[in-house]
Amino acid sequence: MSNSFVKNTIMTLSRQISGILLGLLASIIIARSLGPEGNGLYQLIVLLPTTLMTLLNLGVGTSSVYYVGQKKYDIKDIIKTNTASGAVLSLVAVIIGLIGVMFFSDKFFEGVPPNYLYFILLIMPLLMLNDFYLVIFQGVQDFKSFNSLALLRQLAALISLVLFIFVLQIGLVGTVIAFIVGVVTQFILTLILLNKNLKTNLLSGSFSKAYFKESFSFGFKAHFSNVLSFINYRADIYLISMFLNPAAVGLYGVAVSIAERLWIVSQSISSVLYPAISSSSDVDSKNKLTSVISRNVLFFSIIAGIVFYFASDLIFRLLFGEAYADSSDILKMLLPGIILFSVDRILSNDLAGRGKPELNMYTSIFTVASNIILNILLIPKVGIAGAAISTSVTYSLSTLVKMFLFKRETGVSYSKMLLLQKEDLILFKRLINKAVKRS
Repeated sequence: MSNSFVKNTIMTLSRQISGILLGLLASIIIARSLGPEGNGLYQLIVLLPTTLMTLLNLGVGTSSVYYVGQKKYDIKDIIKTNTASGAVLSLVAVIIGLIGVMFFSDKFFEGVPPNYLYFILLIMPLLMLNDFYLVIFQGVQDFKSFNSLALLRQLAALISLVLFIFVLQIGLVGTVIAFIVGVVTQFILTLILLNKNLKTNLLSGSFSKAYFKESFSFGFKAHFSNVLSFINYRADIYLISMFLNPAAVGLYGVAVSIAERLWIVSQSISSVLYPAISSSSDVDSKNKLTSVISRNVLFFSIIAGIVFYFASDLIFRLLFGEAYADSSDILKMLLPGIILFSVDRILSNDLAGRGKPELNMYTSIFTVASNIILNILLIPKVGIAGAAISTSVTYSLSTLVKMFLFKRETGVSYSKMLLLQKEDLILFKRLINKAVKRS
């Protein structure tokens, strides 16, 4: 494991921890100030542009990381082409969003005033372009800029949230505007860093037809998988809104936001792993790197999961108040799938980095279908607990399938993927000894 990989991972992990703290503080402010129903409305509002971006980005971001790592095209040409693609795709997203709000808001966004949904659509172009530009820094492995931009977006949103909620006291409107402020801030800072660090801007370079074709050809495989994964993540929110009410969305959303904090390590490592695998030609090194990461991520996720399980009642009552006490049980139901899925994230990025994103796509088709069916069967019968059970089961199934595919592709045994090895224990011992000596 190279020093640069470790350094980038630690840097990304530090940003993730900082981001979690900022995100948690924002979640607490929104949850306490708006209550379960208002919190549910906010989650449904911001879910609209997030869903549209995920459905319509066509894998351009994933392709950008891959082709920047391959050094096949000039970065300036990639940025120029991404700008054109982002402008067109965001326009399509806005049109589809408008149609969706006009005809389906009562079904999927029950209780949400349509004006909020129309307003949030204005941010689609910047949201799309942010994604297309941010991955350029990931592709060149400039993780200082990559992490700073993501963190500053959260910080700007949090500061705005405090202003709108506590000073101006404009409630739900303030939370939506704070979300938009975060997106706009990230866009402006991204343009500055593109010019400063990569010596380029949106006017530099040329539109590359060759890259455009290859990016969509490669990206569509990853895109379809990402769309299915997103549906797997968020179908439960839409179905809870359809079968229940915004208050149920608020209770469930808070539980999910806390449970997904367990992915901090796997998210940090997978962000660094993808470009590292994409740019490496040493198969043995790639196999060893991913297997070491996979089993260690699982080990620490299990430990964190145990802590979350026993501390969940205290977490929700202390941070969110008695109104969210029921979210604790939902968190406990989510934990088995959340823990296992930390391995899925690592294996998915490895397979994509090897140029085989279609394997993730095939898995996602199966798991999404299972998730939707289970949600439709269980939510009407047992409420939000049904959504939690469905999510946990399908996350677990997805991980098991990815493990099988990774073993088939690499020959790495399941034990090396999942169980700590002697070399890991030796490394832990060295780290502990160093820490003791420094103290």
